[in-house]
Amino acid sequence: MENTLLKQDLQEERREGFKIENLEGATWAFRKLRAIENKKAEIKAIADEEKARIDSWEQQEIKQYEADKEYFEGLLSSYYVDEKAKDKKFKLSTPYGKVNSRKSKKWIYEDEETLKSYIKENEIEAIKVKEELNKTALKKICKDGVNTETGEILPGVRIEETETITVKAE
Repeated sequence: MENTLLKQDLQEERREGFKIENLEGATWAFRKLRAIENKKAEIKAIADEEKARIDSWEQQEIKQYEADKEYFEGLLSSYYVDEKAKDKKFKLSTPYGKVNSRKSKKWIYEDEETLKSYIKENEIEAIKVKEELNKTALKKICKDGVNTETGEILPGVRIEETETITVKAE
């Protein structure tokens, strides 16, 4: 029965120039909001279902080519390694692609605490210290932008009083 009521609420025309002047008008507006939110949720659910179906199809289509890709990349890598062993300056490049290799050094930090101690003892400047405001503590100590201990106004702070109106249809 509620779905019929929601449908009816959605189909009621929007009253241009309508102004809420009593509880009946507010109730009507809330019914409209509830019907709109339910319709949006329904549309989103359908869209999510279709997106999931398309993602599944995409994964199946791509999956069938992954094994072939790995196979050909393995063949090319093997050929490149063999040729590179014969000639250190060998480069594999064709109009359809190239194979490159690059040597790099990877640092593995097995015990960072020991490393930090060593850095501090030897005065190596390689430790970051991040300084930032603790805004929660500041608000507790300095009420309304005033230092409660000294009575001084905090520099660099502006306090604005704002009002937030929230409309929630249930």
